[in-house]
Amino acid sequence: MKEVNRPNPAVVDLTENILVNIDIAQENHAALRSGFAGYPANPRWNINKFHAWKKGRQLRESLAQGQMVVRATDSMLIPISLAEKQSEKPKSNSLWSQIPSWMKHIRRSYQTI
Repeated sequence: MKEVNRPNPAVVDLTENILVNIDIAQENHAALRSGFAGYPANPRWNINKFHAWKKGRQLRESLAQGQMVVRATDSMLIPISLAEKQSEKPKSNSLWSQIPSWMKHIRRSYQTI
């Protein structure tokens, strides 16, 4: 059986304001953007570029159909189900909750002196 070398997921900018986390090789990112923008496929592309273009088209269709949304906090394109799960989490507006735990630990150690 032939092993397929799949790239690690990377954040790709589909447009100036939309990012996506996807496992497509960097040399195919332009084809992904082309498909998302609605351009036709290039007949000279290899199969990998064509699949990236097709994935870009699918992402655009999912966004248009409401199956995916662009998260406001970081402009990431995510499935609507993931966005709903994140909106259900209670958000604490306390400044203390936004401080990393290692900083809290340092502060506590200085308070004991």
